[in-house]
Amino acid sequence: MQQALQLLTFIVNEESYALPILDVMEIRIWTGGSPLPSAPAYLKGVINLRGAMIPVIDMHVIFATEKKSGNTGEGSTPSAVIIVELEGESAGLLVDKVQDIVTLTREEIRPIPTAAGQETHKILSGLITIKERIIGLLDLKALGKWIELPDVAGSRLP
Repeated sequence: MQQALQLLTFIVNEESYALPILDVMEIRIWTGGSPLPSAPAYLKGVINLRGAMIPVIDMHVIFATEKKSGNTGEGSTPSAVIIVELEGESAGLLVDKVQDIVTLTREEIRPIPTAAGQETHKILSGLITIKERIIGLLDLKALGKWIELPDVAGSRLP
């Protein structure tokens, strides 16, 4: 019997991605964060989540996509933060929109074509197709090894 896998799908710059729902701790509306001086480009800043400082990673930078210009509406600015665990620390993934929860089997995950850039292989573990949409499957373990998080995740406000 094939084991079902539930994935949370989300949008970054009109492209679809997914990650296992069991890796999602919480989903929050993006209301802005506090920037950190001298932080890497992918680090949008930190947010206060019930007294804990959580670093927020801008997935536009991670996926090397430019934000669409000419669109000043809701779709042009990130609107959600998906709280996950990276390398044993809580972190937020800043995305444009959280979409659906989909169920599929591991057999439905396809390998990434070798023509795709090496950077893609670092953080995506495969591709899935849902209603003619191709969705990249985010590998949180690989992402956690690829980026460096600031040492604020365990910090608590007084």
